[in-house]
This record gives sequence, structure tokens and C-alpha cells, in this order.
Amino acid sequence: MRLVRGAKALSEYLKNINCDMSEATIYRLVKQQNIPFKRPAPGILIFDLNAIDKWLSYEDVTSI
Repeated sequence: MRLVRGAKALSEYLKNINCDMSEATIYRLVKQQNIPFKRPAPGILIFDLNAIDKWLSYEDVTSI
């Protein structure tokens, strides 16, 4: 499992793979529960990068 903590770290990862997404957009997706994440405690967001990659692939397929 490849994990990152926080929207900022996820935003940086996404920028590195040419899928630029702002922290605000990530927080909105979390609030709407439209992105895979875990919240082990209040104020802590954990993102599994494998799940994020799979989620991005699914989004690409459904947008065609």
C-alpha cells in the first residue's frame, strides 16, 4: 500500500502524474465522498495511492 497523509500531499502526487488537482477540489470530493479516502481521526485524511490510481482510471473510462 502506498499511502499519503493530507490533501496537500495528494495534490502534489497528482501534479507529478500530470493530473493537477487543487486541495480545495480534493476537500470537496472528500466531503461528497467521491474520492477514496480514510479518516482515522478527526482532521486526518489518508489516501491510498493505489486506490487513487484505480479511481482515476475509472473516471477516465466513464467520461468517454
